[in-house]
Amino acid sequence: MKRTLPLLLTALFLFTLTAPAAPAAAEAASPALTLASGGGTEYTIVIGRDASPVEAKAADILADYLQRITSAEFPVVRDTGPARDKEIAVGVTDREAAAPVDRPAMGDDGVRIFTSGEKLFLTGGEKRGALYAVFTFLEDFLDCRWFTKALPGVPDSEDLTVVPEKETLTIDDIDYTYVPPFVLRQTYWMFSTMYADYSAEHKIQGMMAGLPEELGGNNPENSINGVHTIGWIITPDMFASHPEYFGCDDSGNRSVDRQPCFSNEDVFRITLEAAKNHCRTYESIFSVSQLDGRDFCRCEKCSAFNAAHGGVDSASMLNFANRIAAEVKKEIPGARIETLAYQGTEAPPTGLAVEDNLIIRVCPIGTCVLHDLDDRRCPSNAKFDKNLTGWAKLTKNIYVWDYSTNFQYIYALFPNIHSIQNRYKYFRDRNVIAVFDHGCGEDTVPGELHELKTYLVCELLWDPDTDVDRHISEFCEAYYGEAAPDVIEFIKYFEKKVGGVNPRALKTCHMGCQDGGESLENNSSLNEINVHKLDKILKKAASRSLTEQQAKRLYGLELSWRFFKNATFAGEFNWLIPGTDPAGEAKKLYEDMKAYGVTHLAEAGALPLNDTEPNFSVTPTFWSHDVNDLPLMTKIGSVIYPVFNKLLRIIFPLAKIIRDKT
Repeated sequence: MKRTLPLLLTALFLFTLTAPAAPAAAEAASPALTLASGGGTEYTIVIGRDASPVEAKAADILADYLQRITSAEFPVVRDTGPARDKEIAVGVTDREAAAPVDRPAMGDDGVRIFTSGEKLFLTGGEKRGALYAVFTFLEDFLDCRWFTKALPGVPDSEDLTVVPEKETLTIDDIDYTYVPPFVLRQTYWMFSTMYADYSAEHKIQGMMAGLPEELGGNNPENSINGVHTIGWIITPDMFASHPEYFGCDDSGNRSVDRQPCFSNEDVFRITLEAAKNHCRTYESIFSVSQLDGRDFCRCEKCSAFNAAHGGVDSASMLNFANRIAAEVKKEIPGARIETLAYQGTEAPPTGLAVEDNLIIRVCPIGTCVLHDLDDRRCPSNAKFDKNLTGWAKLTKNIYVWDYSTNFQYIYALFPNIHSIQNRYKYFRDRNVIAVFDHGCGEDTVPGELHELKTYLVCELLWDPDTDVDRHISEFCEAYYGEAAPDVIEFIKYFEKKVGGVNPRALKTCHMGCQDGGESLENNSSLNEINVHKLDKILKKAASRSLTEQQAKRLYGLELSWRFFKNATFAGEFNWLIPGTDPAGEAKKLYEDMKAYGVTHLAEAGALPLNDTEPNFSVTPTFWSHDVNDLPLMTKIGSVIYPVFNKLLRIIFPLAKIIRDKT
């Protein structure tokens, strides 16, 4: 070893004498940029001479946040003056001459963040790329977070943001490009997304919030004007004079309670005129879509057309929308039309093409959140996967209207915190171009992990591959404080155990967005051991040192858990366990939810919590039902279970007394 080391050193010395000199850039890695230090900065933010309102706003937002982080003031100037060595270029500027950006590859929303020399570039797609580059830089490189917004009139809510403060702000060299897979990202979660700034921060494009032009607008070029729109066009008041506009049953009886007759030429003419009027005036896509929950026309023409194209109602619906799209295109070449693959039109027809300016919006309303969408062991998901695959063979223009809450029980825990990511990856991998997430749009107090779910949905709409566990951890730490590890443990254990085989129904569980009443009861596989453990986790969480606000948030989670137990007759709501008083516990839950601010339990104000005394011997779906209107098995259970439970409460204490005396 002593002889080898001198030989190696000699060889290395000789090599350095004969080897060619390395370029200066290769001698050492480029130093990190120091954007600010000691409350001051040498950097200037530069925007273009003709910067758009979005680019100008993006620069102002960046300057504001950099000052909040460093206390330094970053001036914003136009690129009309001479270039400086230390600049942050936002959007399209003349500073890109030495480092051009491939904007066509960025689309409208793509992000390009890079360093060149001592300059930092935050740019991308011309419409919203600069704005999204700024928020991406703040979030992914400077650790800013926007978790929740304060809701008017809701005392538990607040602007929960994280803006780290740094004496010295440095960044490493960056070469980052990202183009989101979905050209339109919208969600119908009331919590936080009703605010334009929150929507912009999370790079979603409105629905609850009207985004001003300076925040990118509501992306009208890819937005759709509405849904179930045929009811706005062919209105019930037309029935008296034109019953032929409306669908008929197998006996030929026409009704306003059915879809319009899509083979009627006047219906086509009226709808075409409405489509043209819209497309002449607005940039947004015009929807020609069916009514919700209505049967299709069974007239001779509609039935024959459907029979000739796979025997599905989507045949007449698609043919109708195709004709509208083709005619609109003749007059307004850039206009686009949309229709739904929903309920009776989920399955694609045979023998029909799809016009190139027609969008098919696929709606997985009947799918299961306990299984992946391509899981062949899950019948509802396998059916959806088959339908989407069929539509994808007909067109590349596919939007998705997804569902991320339980509309029958908006406050019962819904086990999809982790499965949302798999759904979005599935959509992305099947070339879906836009996603609308239909969450809890109710204007009421947060519950059922609503605010966490809102945050995750926004993050996943932008990047389906994002680190969900990291987001959950960061959110819970900010939202629940010291109880965060317990809440995370609770979520993971609940979602792991809720799906399996239901011991009472002896069936594999499949849970969807419309499972209330007996459906939810029969689709939870939690046993009493699982329930007891989940109770213990929440009890441990409540014992932590929490602020008043954090304690109230945790209490909201506890209410959602109690509601889930009540809806599935589990834990203290289990009629078959000695010592329980399910009716008494249900009444207490009812009063506690009212005191918390809950006004109703289901979508659109359904299942209201009012002053009427409910029937607490049944699931919440039937609390306010007349006993004669209950399903047969529910009616039988509402009589038998309370009697059996009362006997248990008598027998077991009596047995204990007898045992003690003997």
